[in-house]
Amino acid sequence: MRATTTPSAQDAVDNDLSSTAKLASAAHAAVDIAAANLEQAERALREAQIAAGQKVHDGAKQAQSYSEDALASVKAYIDLYPLRSVGIALAAGFLISSLLKK
Repeated sequence: MRATTTPSAQDAVDNDLSSTAKLASAAHAAVDIAAANLEQAERALREAQIAAGQKVHDGAKQAQSYSEDALASVKAYIDLYPLRSVGIALAAGFLISSLLKK
């Protein structure tokens, strides 16, 4: 007859500890990878925020420049045609007033 060997209780504990250590090591590696990815994503987000802020600032400066140009153009038109400008202002006021009454 052949004798069957059963693992001892100590072997089972050692196997469990080895498996637990492997799982813990894998979990730590996954957490390290996730942390590195999060740091990279945070860095990219900060760079995008800075770039967006710069674009908003540039757009505001451009809008201010356009509005200053438009104001200068209107002032020049008023200086050249003062009576026509008053007529246009009255007509615009009348039109806006009639639209707001409805």
